[in-house]
Amino acid sequence: MKIICLLLSMIVLLYAQENGIEKDPFKSIEYFKLDNGLQVYLLADAKAEKTKVRLSVNVGFDNETDENYGISHLVEHLVFRDRRVPYHDYLDYIQEEGGTDVNGFTQRYETEYVATINAKKSQWLIKTFATMLFDKNVSDEDLAIEKKALQTEIGESHWYYKPLVAIKHFFEFIMPPRDDIYRDDFNLPQLKKLPDIYHEQENNRRFTLNEVMNRYKDYYYPENMKLFVAGNFDMVSMRKTIEDVYGSVDKKGTLKVMKPHFTPLLNDKPYTRFYEGMPKNYAYVGTKYLLNDYKRYLILSIYTDALAQRLQQQLRNKEGKTYSVNPYEFSDGDAGMQCIGFDGLNGVFSDNIVMAEVMIDSDRKVMNDNTIEKALINYEKEYYKSIEHDSDTQMGLIDMAQYLREEQNITNKTSYDIFKSITHEEFRKTVSESFAPKNRYKYITRDYYFFPMDTSALSLVIIILFIVVYIAIYRRKLRQKGVVYTQRDVLFQRRTSSRFVGFLILFLTMIFATALYGWIKYYLLKFLSGDAYYLRSIDVPYGYLISIVDALFYMIVFFALFRSIWHYYANIIVLKEEFIAIGNHILVIPKEQIKKVDIISWRERKDAETIGMALRFWKPLVLLETQDEKVYYIRTSNATHLKEDLEKWLF
Repeated sequence: MKIICLLLSMIVLLYAQENGIEKDPFKSIEYFKLDNGLQVYLLADAKAEKTKVRLSVNVGFDNETDENYGISHLVEHLVFRDRRVPYHDYLDYIQEEGGTDVNGFTQRYETEYVATINAKKSQWLIKTFATMLFDKNVSDEDLAIEKKALQTEIGESHWYYKPLVAIKHFFEFIMPPRDDIYRDDFNLPQLKKLPDIYHEQENNRRFTLNEVMNRYKDYYYPENMKLFVAGNFDMVSMRKTIEDVYGSVDKKGTLKVMKPHFTPLLNDKPYTRFYEGMPKNYAYVGTKYLLNDYKRYLILSIYTDALAQRLQQQLRNKEGKTYSVNPYEFSDGDAGMQCIGFDGLNGVFSDNIVMAEVMIDSDRKVMNDNTIEKALINYEKEYYKSIEHDSDTQMGLIDMAQYLREEQNITNKTSYDIFKSITHEEFRKTVSESFAPKNRYKYITRDYYFFPMDTSALSLVIIILFIVVYIAIYRRKLRQKGVVYTQRDVLFQRRTSSRFVGFLILFLTMIFATALYGWIKYYLLKFLSGDAYYLRSIDVPYGYLISIVDALFYMIVFFALFRSIWHYYANIIVLKEEFIAIGNHILVIPKEQIKKVDIISWRERKDAETIGMALRFWKPLVLLETQDEKVYYIRTSNATHLKEDLEKWLF
């Protein structure tokens, strides 16, 4: 009986090993570092058909300036060139040998080269990559060809790019900062802005071969690189090939572009944002947390996966209130959000949000062992026991191992080791602490609340309100000045400001009013609530009321600026006994007060007393002098005709 039991146990063990049960998919990853500093990650899988090779270099856009922006991208292109290989191009050469997905990518902090090939040629691809990366034979002709290809990729520069970019930067400068959860809720600093794209477009045409090769020599050395190989290959012979071929490269350097590591700090305040008038209803509900503990990340990932599945079963399968519920995660460095996302029609969308929040609150208080165990089993099945045997999936496993090593400083455990160490008590505690109300994350978009296109209707109401207020203020000024007349009382009138200038004044006032009001609102809300974007945390229907109140306060700022900045007069109107200039101010001069009319040439110092604005500001002006020695200058299209008409009226 004991022998039978022993045999059964051996059969079960063999079956388990054969089917990957309890087998750690990360255990086969091998990491080593060559004497010259090259870091290597290998993961062999005999069931894969192909081998994928990826090599990354710590260089990218981050340390480029306006003067050399785009040079790393051009280096990436030129690395594929060599006069000793067919077509003078490794990309075509590797593809002709059966390689697929051959490409290069230049990013902010690194440049990558990738290719996939049949397992039988894995050794050839590794050697070819080494030659391509370290042994260059290129000429000015190669550079010229790649510059043309790159120019096609990034586009040509046009004369209007610079002024458009300057306008964009101007608006960014005068407007308050945009809502940024990483800056405001995690206290992460803003990364420096990269140069504008037109710099790369212009620089690409003038880079010399010497400049490009110097950049290549400064950054393309083994200690500044990582090599990744995943798929079907023999681990022993592959390692030997890498040690022989890559290990013999004797290139040293000190320059590298490394991604900065910032330590985030949670602000212990919930993050809530509501946006109306969007294409559809969609909700992200979850939590903010720090990504400095991989086990916590795993637990939250497992929990949101399970939460999404449970809500899917309730909202979709039982009630038909949503199309799908999915887990989502967003992160920047060690700042992260774990949440679920779902949609819904207007009649049930708010109920869906409430149900998700109620389920989270319930789990924080009580989560039984069965719920936790089911979540763990499903996660293990999907992410650890259902690993596909293809080179892309295997490369993904390497990426996780690299993340643990480089970002979490974990080298003695794999992701699966950490997963298997999770206890039910740790699970409960992590979910309860992480989903505390102070750390909640909620981002809601709605297409409408009262009726379709209600936000458009609200915007139209605000525009009409603006026009009504504008006219009301204008009429009030007329009453204050005692100006009452009908059209038949008008002897003659002249336009003193061009319509274009009038529109320009209105437009500029709107811009500066928007900026000023934006800053006032930014600091006021930050002082009163601690959240400069607090108005976005108010849900409908109150959010609509806030929009109207917000518009009213904006109008106050606009009309205050419009009146204080400009002395704008659009027209002059001459009545029987009065001369009237009408604009954002009203000027009334009784006929008997005017003692002199004349024509004078334009002078800059006269602008403060000039009635009217026009593009052709240098034209002659009509002078009006009153009995109390005040002098006014009238800008008109024909000064001589206006002088004659005024003299007829006066005398």
